[in-house]
Amino acid sequence: MDFSWIVPILALGTLLAVGVFALVSKVKIEERMDDPTIPKSTLAKDGPQGGVAFLLPLDQRRRYVPDVEPVLE
Repeated sequence: MDFSWIVPILALGTLLAVGVFALVSKVKIEERMDDPTIPKSTLAKDGPQGGVAFLLPLDQRRRYVPDVEPVLE
């Protein structure tokens, strides 16, 4: 029996599964982007930490000031 047809079928099936997974993920991400109740990512510019601040030059970075005193014994 000749099974040379199984490799193309498996390859096409894998491509189809990856494509469907990508489309479903894209739709979910777009729905999350439009929902104002979901918290923003820490990497987003309008997120809680203001984006990727480590890429800014040193003189433009905001300095982190802790709100508690360090405990040293």
